[in-house]
Amino acid sequence: MIRKRKSNNAIIIIGNGFDLAHELKTSYNDFSNYFIENRIIKELQEILTTRNNKHTLFKQEFLNKFVRNQVYRLESYTDFIPYYLLRNEQSKLLEYFKENTDIIRYVISNKFLGKLYANNYLNWFDIENAYFKELIELKNKIADKKSLFEKDSLIELNNDFQLIKNELSDYLKTIKPIENPEIKKFLNNLLSQNQNKKFYIINFNYTNTIEKYLVKFDNSSNLSLNYIHGNLSNDNIIFGYGNDQNSDYQEIKNIEIDEFLKFFKTFEYLKNNNYSEIYQKSIDNFTDYEVYILGHSLGLSDKTLLEEILDTDKCKKIHLYKRTDLKDKKNELEEMFNKLLFAASRVIGNEKDLRKKINNYGNSSFFP
Repeated sequence: MIRKRKSNNAIIIIGNGFDLAHELKTSYNDFSNYFIENRIIKELQEILTTRNNKHTLFKQEFLNKFVRNQVYRLESYTDFIPYYLLRNEQSKLLEYFKENTDIIRYVISNKFLGKLYANNYLNWFDIENAYFKELIELKNKIADKKSLFEKDSLIELNNDFQLIKNELSDYLKTIKPIENPEIKKFLNNLLSQNQNKKFYIINFNYTNTIEKYLVKFDNSSNLSLNYIHGNLSNDNIIFGYGNDQNSDYQEIKNIEIDEFLKFFKTFEYLKNNNYSEIYQKSIDNFTDYEVYILGHSLGLSDKTLLEEILDTDKCKKIHLYKRTDLKDKKNELEEMFNKLLFAASRVIGNEKDLRKKINNYGNSSFFP
């Protein structure tokens, strides 16, 4: 039996699951809870104290009622919000908002963020995909002659999205990366046992959690790190949608209204050298390579780049990992692994290639 030669090159893809494995609160849901507590509630408290009814975060109609409200009966959100604040019960107000997230759209001026809180989308707080769905709706209004398309709606959506991007960046800066001993052991084994292998790490996260584990390899010419979506210290994060194979995207592009394209990753990647370096230092530079997926969901919002890495003859093997936290839950363990497989099938066009490249479930290792 002839053994297949392992590649001497590897690309490691780091996604948000890597941070979540450190119990860092970096999910969009974590951000949404932080925004309620540290932006909405804190600023409502300040407004209640100052009686200043001018604030861009909130709808003017709500502020007018809120500032002059005298609570006699607890009938609606306009009663509950000042009631809890006047009693200095911010924790109860936080729970009230969390249990009634749909009312937030009547409170804040950011229409798109309000829709996210109201759970208007299939995947709650999947911000980038939800944004793309909003663009599709606006695109369809142009195609439907009976509907009225107003460019101001598109500009408002993009302004809302920019605000969320800024708020998310500010939130992530409050999170301090920590080391996980099990992950340290895992990465040391991966990187040290393959000393002749060249590793190119593509970090899709904005956080620098991965860097703690690379210190001992700082002087190695066999290891490089790329923050493809930017990093928090440079305030250059890329946040948007990244599937330029989607038919709706092609239709959006053909409309020839530039505002539609403002937050597509295809164009964001051209703002710096990070994208081109992936080709120069790995895809074009390596004769072939294996890919290790650590915490990335392989979702469509990153399909453009993922396809370029995975759906090529140079990519010989793809290593997906089973979740250690589900080790004793066989059905959930298989379900989550299958979810990754299905996502990979949307990135790799030829399913024969998919079957040949992906390490099967039985042979896949656990990620801490």
